[in-house]
Amino acid sequence: MSAPLFSVVVPAYNQHKFINSCLKSLQNQTVTDFEVFVVDDCSTDDTADQIAAFVARDNRFHLVAHAHNRGVSAARNSGMARAHGQYLCFIDGDDWVDTNFLANFQAAYRDHPGSQLVICDHYGYLSVPSKSKVYNQKQLIDNINFGTVGGFAWNKCFIREIITDHQLKFNETIDFLEDQLFAFQYANYVHQAPYIATKTYHYRWRFRSNLAHFGIPFFVARRKMLKLLKQQPTAVPDDDLK
Repeated sequence: MSAPLFSVVVPAYNQHKFINSCLKSLQNQTVTDFEVFVVDDCSTDDTADQIAAFVARDNRFHLVAHAHNRGVSAARNSGMARAHGQYLCFIDGDDWVDTNFLANFQAAYRDHPGSQLVICDHYGYLSVPSKSKVYNQKQLIDNINFGTVGGFAWNKCFIREIITDHQLKFNETIDFLEDQLFAFQYANYVHQAPYIATKTYHYRWRFRSNLAHFGIPFFVARRKMLKLLKQQPTAVPDDDLK
């Protein structure tokens, strides 16, 4: 059996209200050549049961169950370790995507050969309006830091081979800005990255959860993230991170 074009990893923890709408939005993609690994991070509600019922109806979907709660980085790593696709995307279990989410990524890679990353615009959290463009490495890093690209895992389509060749993983010792750290690490291997201005990802703003990350917690987490980043070879100049 040949590998799918896309692998999608969905970390989920206590997503009783949202996991079905998330998975249905993936099931309805116009691109059908994909696999989905839904990682239940030891939910205490019926999230795992909902995922299992969905998996039973569609063999492109797979349940990965953690024996104990390990956090979103570990969940993404568990799904990533099982992926076989040429391209790799992440969707949070309480969000959803438009039917052309994967198709737009596929088109961008086709229209911009030699690209190592594609970014889409999104609805909601820290969306920075901009026109479609193609970033070089420095522009990409600038906009991961603060800008249209952002440090999110879920608005990007990665090339899985780059991740496996360089043994990239989400850092499981931090629970905030872990996706920005991963984005900076991946940027080491990007020379060209198209940004698609079309909004295809819907970020669900959850007031208490998001508010807890503002103010002092953000600056503490950012300082820790930068310290980790400086411990390894990187294309990110110190001046760009101040």
